[in-house]
Amino acid sequence: MLNIKKLPVGELEANCFLVFDSQKNAVIIDPGAEPDTIRSEIHSLGIKPLAILLTHAHFDHFGAAAELIETDQIPLYVHTLDRPLVVSTEYSLAVQLGFGAMYRCPDEKYIHTFEDNDILKFSDELEFLVIHTPGHSPGSSCFRHGDILFSGDTLFRDAVGRVDFQGGNIRDMRQSLARLGALEGDCKVYAGHYLETTLEHERVFGHYLIPRK
Repeated sequence: MLNIKKLPVGELEANCFLVFDSQKNAVIIDPGAEPDTIRSEIHSLGIKPLAILLTHAHFDHFGAAAELIETDQIPLYVHTLDRPLVVSTEYSLAVQLGFGAMYRCPDEKYIHTFEDNDILKFSDELEFLVIHTPGHSPGSSCFRHGDILFSGDTLFRDAVGRVDFQGGNIRDMRQSLARLGALEGDCKVYAGHYLETTLEHERVFGHYLIPRK
């Protein structure tokens, strides 16, 4: 069973997740800002970060990555289609939203890419299935581990991600939501902002996921 610590960080309060196993091996999902806060929590928990995973590459989800990589020399994983965003403060929306001077991009030699249905495995327990869910950004992806789903800005509690930013696409978002709704079983959903939810709650009450037949 994985342990999960949520840290809302930055001006937009994006959720950063520290996910760790029984051996204290960890991944950092969406370190959007406040590297000192994230680093302090890592030390407090006594965990060892092995990788950074990005659900997508908007600046508020990777803004602390550069400093964390410098400290721990850990790899960063992002979908192939969002790699151009993670190396550009312009494409990642930092400049457009007025935060360009506050963020810098990670060192490219630490950036790795993944594709739909890849398995990202970092220990016997830390293993995630990649579910590509474009719509909010071209490479937006969810990470599933058993009955846990990290949904980024694709799915929130009673809401979904915006599609009006550069790279957003409403048709893609609809298809992605349909795919999430059709997943087998239920999952606790850890979203990129706000509160947690479940797939079953969203199927019944969220108005965006089509219930499974």
